[in-house]
Amino acid sequence: MSTVIESTGLSIQQNGNSNGNGTAAAASREIAPLGLNAQKVVSLRYSLKDEHGNPVESWSDIVRRVVGHISKAEADPVKQHKFYTDMTAVMLAREFVPNTPCLVNAGKPKGQLAACFVLNVPDSIEGIMEHAQNVAIIHQTGGGTGMTYEFLRPAGSMVNSTRGVASGPVSFMNIVNQTTEVVKQGGVRRGANMGILSVSHPDILRFIHAKNDQSSLTNFNISVTVTDLFMDAVDSGVWFQTEFKGEPWTNAVYDAVTGLDYAVYRRPDGSAVTFADKLAFETADLSDCIIEEPPMPGMVFAPDIWNRIIASAHKYAEPGIIFIDEVNRHNHLKASMGPIYACNPCGEQQLHFNNSCNLGSIDVAKFYTVRDGEGSIDGERLSHAIHLSTRFLDNVVDAGYFPLKEIDDVVKRTRPVGLGIMGFADLCLKLGVTYGDDKSLVLMERLMGFVRRESWLASLELGREKGVFPEFEANREAYSKFIYDEIGIPRDIPLTPRNYEVTTIAPTGTISLVAETSSGIEPNFSWAYVRQDTLGTRTYVHSAAAKALGIDVDQTDEASIKAAAEHVVEHESDLPAQFISAMSISSLDHVRVLAAAQKHVDNAISKTCNGSNDDTIESVDELYHLARKLGCKAVSYYRDGSREGPGAQQYEVIGQDRRE
Repeated sequence: MSTVIESTGLSIQQNGNSNGNGTAAAASREIAPLGLNAQKVVSLRYSLKDEHGNPVESWSDIVRRVVGHISKAEADPVKQHKFYTDMTAVMLAREFVPNTPCLVNAGKPKGQLAACFVLNVPDSIEGIMEHAQNVAIIHQTGGGTGMTYEFLRPAGSMVNSTRGVASGPVSFMNIVNQTTEVVKQGGVRRGANMGILSVSHPDILRFIHAKNDQSSLTNFNISVTVTDLFMDAVDSGVWFQTEFKGEPWTNAVYDAVTGLDYAVYRRPDGSAVTFADKLAFETADLSDCIIEEPPMPGMVFAPDIWNRIIASAHKYAEPGIIFIDEVNRHNHLKASMGPIYACNPCGEQQLHFNNSCNLGSIDVAKFYTVRDGEGSIDGERLSHAIHLSTRFLDNVVDAGYFPLKEIDDVVKRTRPVGLGIMGFADLCLKLGVTYGDDKSLVLMERLMGFVRRESWLASLELGREKGVFPEFEANREAYSKFIYDEIGIPRDIPLTPRNYEVTTIAPTGTISLVAETSSGIEPNFSWAYVRQDTLGTRTYVHSAAAKALGIDVDQTDEASIKAAAEHVVEHESDLPAQFISAMSISSLDHVRVLAAAQKHVDNAISKTCNGSNDDTIESVDELYHLARKLGCKAVSYYRDGSREGPGAQQYEVIGQDRRE
């Protein structure tokens, strides 16, 4: 069949049925040599090392080690051999690359292969300390952890067992932060955490402002889960009741900015004064303000809390927002496992407690083809890669080691896999589409619809072959509606899902460097830049930009790369209009791309909505409201220049902002 991408003149060309066999597709793959920068990343980040710390593997060695280990999950020798042969070809071509822990740990004793973990934080000192220990274990084996602190009692609460006073969620986050500081993740990268608190928690103001000094909680990203009820209160301009464990909080809420019990400072015109941080409060002229106390203890003024979140994101790039009710509207395990409360550090995996997901991404730019003089996507080859990659990720569930028994149990009962894409911005370039415009949104929807459908067809086929995931039967009704009605898979195909979810979109920050493609669904960061990270300093230049300016670049030669980078910087204003980079796209267009992808992604998406330095707080408010309106599950925002010190960007841009 040929699935036309409307309004673009482009198509996904696919002949025959979607079964992922792809014999012709497998034979047509080209193996391009790795560029110099990709070689450096492979050697320093992913290669096994000898006793002196020297890399001993090439990319082809790594691929054979990884696929050889994962293929052992295939019980049938014939299928194992075919899977090894086909998957090796796909990975050698860098059409698919799994997450970093899989590349680093596959083949090692007790090799932990998953990237994302979500943990519970019990409301007891024993549970909290065990949680910190579990975080350390997961980081040591190469994973990142997300957790909500909403079940920890607020600061100042009575501790029944000791008659003491609780110190609150933020204080216990510091324990995990320090633990992370001393445990290097898998010997490869420092651990990452996502700390989450519900907007209804009485300590919400301590949490929102916890990182305002830019030196606290440096090993955490933080996000606030907001409910529909809260957002309705924001839009209605009314007070909102905080609560703890479902019960209204009847004590005063502490304001970390003023150092006093929460109240609203109103100007003579009735508007509320919002404080981005303590300095804003200390320097504000409040002489003509009226202090309005809450109608009842434990209440906060919803628009003020919302504006605090926005002001902090505008000034400090955190917290992010998770629309938790939207997350749970798409939670197909609710019948047996209840609500979802938290996500992984980058936000693309919203998971139940003690669940984990292994990730992998397909470089969609490598499936560009020209037929009859027209650019299109090779659907047959893409389908083959999707089916193989889904099988690969499902095999990781069985081939991998999980460091905690509770996690092993939940993963085996749900079998989540996270197949995503990278290279979307580069695909847009090849197809002559401008990232962020209406055509790119149509392209995104059609592309992700194709990826999701093919991946679910693969999972259903795996379920018929190997069995459904154990939690399926208790949630059959939800999956019937989801797979048949929402995705549109024909009802004559048996409902036999192998996995509880199959698609997500990860940031692909490092694996995209290996694939030599744009990361995730992000626009290209810049056409020429210097990157400084734990692997050293490297100069990057985009081959397509150099070619558009009339020069060729040899990505295997450092002198050629630097010369091309200088040329691109000097002549960047001459690039065609479709060469638009991250900081040259409006933050609202970033949200629209995010929303277009989310329509066809099972879980969530890691994407930063970049804004210019002169963005206003009002524009951030508009961005967050648009994200909610368009059905995004989560959103993070970065205003250029808003973050300094730990967590600041690791790039020196040597190009231009081409925003009109």
